[in-house]
Amino acid sequence: MAALSRPVGCVCRCLFLALGVCSAGAGAQRLDRDQVLESRPFLRWERPAYQNYALRTYANYPDHTFPYADSPRAYYGPLGDYLTSGFDLYRWHETRMPGQEFGSTIFKPNDSGTLVWNKVYDAVVIGRDGYGDWGYSLIVADGLIARFSPLTLSMTDFNGVRLDVSTPRLQLTGLASRSERPHTYISRSIFVLGQTHIADDSTLLLGGRAQTDLGLLRLGLNWANTHVYQSTRPGNSLKGVLRPDQPLMDWILVRFSDDSPADGSGGAVVQEVRLVIDGDPRPDLEPRVIRQRAGVGPQVGTVSQATGRFRATDYTSFRGHRLFYRGRDEVPLYSDFFYLLDHEDGVDVSSDVHLQGLTTYFQVEKQGETLRADGEEQLVYLFDVSAEPQAESVQVEALVGNDYRVDVALLSNQSPRAKTYHARYLSTFYRTALRARENVGDLSNLRWVRFDVGENTGLFTYSADLNLALPGLEINGEFGRSALFSRYPGQMGGEPSFSAGPHFAERGSAWYLNAVHWLGRGRVGGEWFSINPGYTTSMRTFLDKTSDLNYSNISGMLNETVYWDLVQDNDNGDRFPDRRVGNIGGFLPDEKSFDLDGVFIDQDDDNDGIPEINRNLNNVPDFDEPFLMFDVEPNVYVYGLDRNHNDEPDRREDDDEVDYPYDHDQRGYHLFGQIDPSRHLSLALGRYATGEIAGSGRNRSTYALLTYRRRGMERPWRLFFENHLRRVQDDIGDDYVVTDENASRVENFSSDGLRQEIQADQYLHHPPIFSGTLVADLRSYQDSYVNETYLEGRFSLWTSLEVVQKLRLRLNWQQGGRLYNGLFQRERRLDLWTWVNRVQYSWSRGRLHLVPQYKFMLLRLTDQDRGIDLRSEFRSIPILRLEYTLLSRTSLRAGVQGWGPLPYRRRDGLALRNRFEQRTAFVTLTNRSKYFGYDLVTIVGMAWDRKEYDAEFQRFRAFDGRTFFARTLVGFTEFGRPL
Repeated sequence: MAALSRPVGCVCRCLFLALGVCSAGAGAQRLDRDQVLESRPFLRWERPAYQNYALRTYANYPDHTFPYADSPRAYYGPLGDYLTSGFDLYRWHETRMPGQEFGSTIFKPNDSGTLVWNKVYDAVVIGRDGYGDWGYSLIVADGLIARFSPLTLSMTDFNGVRLDVSTPRLQLTGLASRSERPHTYISRSIFVLGQTHIADDSTLLLGGRAQTDLGLLRLGLNWANTHVYQSTRPGNSLKGVLRPDQPLMDWILVRFSDDSPADGSGGAVVQEVRLVIDGDPRPDLEPRVIRQRAGVGPQVGTVSQATGRFRATDYTSFRGHRLFYRGRDEVPLYSDFFYLLDHEDGVDVSSDVHLQGLTTYFQVEKQGETLRADGEEQLVYLFDVSAEPQAESVQVEALVGNDYRVDVALLSNQSPRAKTYHARYLSTFYRTALRARENVGDLSNLRWVRFDVGENTGLFTYSADLNLALPGLEINGEFGRSALFSRYPGQMGGEPSFSAGPHFAERGSAWYLNAVHWLGRGRVGGEWFSINPGYTTSMRTFLDKTSDLNYSNISGMLNETVYWDLVQDNDNGDRFPDRRVGNIGGFLPDEKSFDLDGVFIDQDDDNDGIPEINRNLNNVPDFDEPFLMFDVEPNVYVYGLDRNHNDEPDRREDDDEVDYPYDHDQRGYHLFGQIDPSRHLSLALGRYATGEIAGSGRNRSTYALLTYRRRGMERPWRLFFENHLRRVQDDIGDDYVVTDENASRVENFSSDGLRQEIQADQYLHHPPIFSGTLVADLRSYQDSYVNETYLEGRFSLWTSLEVVQKLRLRLNWQQGGRLYNGLFQRERRLDLWTWVNRVQYSWSRGRLHLVPQYKFMLLRLTDQDRGIDLRSEFRSIPILRLEYTLLSRTSLRAGVQGWGPLPYRRRDGLALRNRFEQRTAFVTLTNRSKYFGYDLVTIVGMAWDRKEYDAEFQRFRAFDGRTFFARTLVGFTEFGRPL
């Protein structure tokens, strides 16, 4: 009996325990399961049999569990209270405690096993609550929009936590992000434990905004901070710390150059330069001085013994890395400097350098003499601090005058045993430390200047903004300040002593004010602004290539340098900044001339995230792709206001500057007035004058703008006319980036973009990459009278014929003689003609639908005084489309672009390599069906593509290709058709 009571008691205790667990988990969902299974009559197992789906609906697998690869579990809070049964989505812990191994952890289920974060929630989770007109929203997300004001914080790839609180009179926002390594997709990373991304030292971003509405007045206060921290050691603050793996400095390079090199004179005059270490001047640390010219390439490399040809070692750019920052990639030619000094000291360096080029482009200057750097000349002072036993702070003192610019770079000895200097040392990028105000040329500003040397640790931006809306009057403005904190990587006895040295700050300010007053049928307005050169929203930090860079999502950065921008360069306003750190899943930082998905500004009219110039999401711009090119043109054919006079429409311009409301290092004003005699006609007059604060450039324009718009209602038609007359004096260089024509990497078969085509479900991991070219501003409007006329008409005739005409003429009368900046300009007239003609006719008979199309494009830029064409091209594009409905959901489609004696023809009057003929044909079978409420589209077909070049030396680019393809798409009926 006792033996029997033990199992019974055990069963009772188990039963009681089970009841207790069920009671404790009350509220959790339970699943009842059958406890008795039916017997099968045969030994044979029933297996799935053949089915024919021609006339019956296809049945998918019964278990739709993906992406949930595991079962839901019960989760409890820190106090033991039951929360939910489900899946863990996000955890972020920041702990400061000496002795711990890692103090920062972020968990996101992003690995290949679950993908819950990205696939189900699209990397966004929102919790919200409120009552009446009080409420809050807590957002945890990747790729989150975070904008406070144009001068403090504007990001589209914010990764972290955001809290928004709203009351009747006050709105508050706070946000926090571990902006460095917020997640990872590399399972082998030493910074990943399971699905938790850990960090000891990292970069933290914090920010907040308070906004109050006082009826007609809205006021805002903003602040943002980003700083480096080390969680395992004390001493962290919002000013930041140096990284524990920050290298010690062995050389300090100070470069003096002409801040206005275009005038060729009045550049930097340098009489003396010295270091100040820990507050004490050190005249014993004498620099070596080297003169060079801007733009000279490395002369370090090898000379072929057989041919005598020199092959340079380009150690200042890629160095095996594809990833670096556009506009922030200048590295000193330190290896050339050291080899030149060796040569001066009698060392034979002929086997390592091109000696003739080295001695031609670089010269060693005598110490202690007054030196000048005019135009493209530069002076580099090299200070050796490798033997200093102790250094906690370093400053540079210089007696300098005229129009100077001072840049600093630091060298660290990474591989003491390396055979070459460029393998031995690691250099930072040049950082601008000082610039002279205005273009002084008489030495009236000669004085001693002093600045600190170090690496960035933290950045503050803060501002106040206002909006005042009165009847007929609106005023907007903002005033901001920035403080960039740095610290010298100090040492004591050859060991790092990073916390001993003091922080120092570089401060700057920026402001703008806009006002508009409406007067009946007109309005007057003005704007005043100043974005000082010392104002910045960017901080750079060093990352050790042996750890973070090899295993994180910011891998491969040149010189182990990463820039953190509070205000980003994102000209097209999409989710990918134009220059960025790869913190969005699957992406790497951008390249020198590439954007992750292309920069197509003002080219997404239907707001679907896909530019009209790349509708099929491949790596070929539509204006260079058969059939698709009928609807779009390159920017050179597009008309728009060009206020900075670089021949690129402002609304389409992709520059390499962060998106401040006005250009950095410029101040000025703009006054304008506009009257509308009718609802179709308007006339505007205005003047703006801007100038560089530290530089000498200026942009002045007085203009008149006449605009006429008309649109038909009964029969669709549209007419747009504009004439822009202006007097211009602009010598500020505004370079920009354009998407290359023929931008694809492979020249063979390109008909429908099947080459490297990006499917919708692969887009986030393999975005199309368009090559871009940095176009220099030719400064064709330094002293000009300009008249530009544009006429566009769109007409639909007889309901079947559609005609589009675009005609543009720009006349630039350049004034001759000596300009105010000392440069000479030849008198001439530059004429630009562009013409785009599109004609389309639709014809239907029963199930047959036929659409012939024709497009003609002409561009010509002429120097009238010399009678020569600077650019000349035309394109003739004949297209024939056919569609025949076979069944209710099946159609046969065919298309031909160029056939027989009527090919797609492009002729470049100046470049023989761009003359070709192309013939393309498609035949497809398309099915449209419904599947569980989705629109399912399946297309199979054949394509032929043939391209022939006129030039014999371009025949290798010709191709004759044939392709079979099949593709399936899924969509939603409510999305509708594109605009």
